[in-house]
Amino acid sequence: MKTIKDGEERRKEILVTARSLFIHNGYDQTSINEILKIVDIAKGTFYYYFSSKEEVLQEIIMDIVYEGAARAERILQDSSAPLLRRIVMAIMAQAPEFEGADKLAEELHKVSNAKLEQLYRKAMLKKMTSVLEDTVKEAQKQNIIHTDFPKECIESILLMGHMMFDCETFMWEAEEYPVKLRAFLCNAERIFGVKEGELQDFIEMLQ
Repeated sequence: MKTIKDGEERRKEILVTARSLFIHNGYDQTSINEILKIVDIAKGTFYYYFSSKEEVLQEIIMDIVYEGAARAERILQDSSAPLLRRIVMAIMAQAPEFEGADKLAEELHKVSNAKLEQLYRKAMLKKMTSVLEDTVKEAQKQNIIHTDFPKECIESILLMGHMMFDCETFMWEAEEYPVKLRAFLCNAERIFGVKEGELQDFIEMLQ
């Protein structure tokens, strides 16, 4: 006898199952029928919640954005850490941190590249900027950060990090990352108007 589940629970179950299948089997190799079989639902139930497999992937992308934002919020709320450190760590929290994240990123680059990449970039930028803006303004008031454009500084650093460390696009060699990271932090210092070398200790912390 099937268990009757409410709509939100059923919808979440479809997303979790699809996410796992996309990571392990690949988006193109995963059929809607496979999702239906694991979740144990009829095709009509699937289409009640989602219009297509691509819409499922879009929802997964939004979940990833909100997971990154939640990590950033937790970091910003940790008052035991210096304010500037919290801000930079929160910015770095945009990178997905779940098993199979690299594999899913690879899949996203295969499927409707421009459309899905734009969806992720716009959603990430909007959500992460809203999470970071008040804290950056507080750092500005405390003369930790020196800029007349706090929101735009956040956007610039987020986009710079997203593009620079998109390994599926640029395919940096492993030995290049320390230099790329130092360059990223050096540029972030300039954008935020903090003194040179203020963020370089992050390199040791992240290695």
